[in-house]
Amino acid sequence: MVCCAVTMCKNTSTKISKNKDGITFHRFPRDPDRRCLWEIAVNREDEWSASAFSAVCSEHFDIKDFYITEGGLRRLSVDAVPCVNISACQIPKPTFSNLPIDVKPSDSDEVMKLKFKVNRLEIIAENRKRRLHMMWQGRRRLRKKLERMKCIIKHLIRYKEDKLSENK
Repeated sequence: MVCCAVTMCKNTSTKISKNKDGITFHRFPRDPDRRCLWEIAVNREDEWSASAFSAVCSEHFDIKDFYITEGGLRRLSVDAVPCVNISACQIPKPTFSNLPIDVKPSDSDEVMKLKFKVNRLEIIAENRKRRLHMMWQGRRRLRKKLERMKCIIKHLIRYKEDKLSENK
């Protein structure tokens, strides 16, 4: 299990998945200078130092810290340092996991904003489609229940008429 080294972050590899949530974990660099920059950036106690297994999740890197390989894989650039959503005092910024999948490093800010909007609208449409499907299922269940109730009422009326005719 991999846990994010940032103090306030609760992301772990058991709670999230790369494919579903879009969050990836990145190990601390081996280079001592860059490792020290990361240790300072994650805002931990003074005595804390990263182990060989310490990692930071992609939620704490700027969008510009990532690049897409020709094979379509998302990679962290060599000079990246965690700087986003590190402390509770920072204003939360959008992270790479919130981005649509087809983001390219050459995209302008306007194109990125439009892709964000399209992604958000697709999510809203998907949620509405799911709710509509659930409503249709509920409607079918209620119709079946209504038919059963009608059948029970018919049997009760027949039973009552039979009882009345026997008593006469």
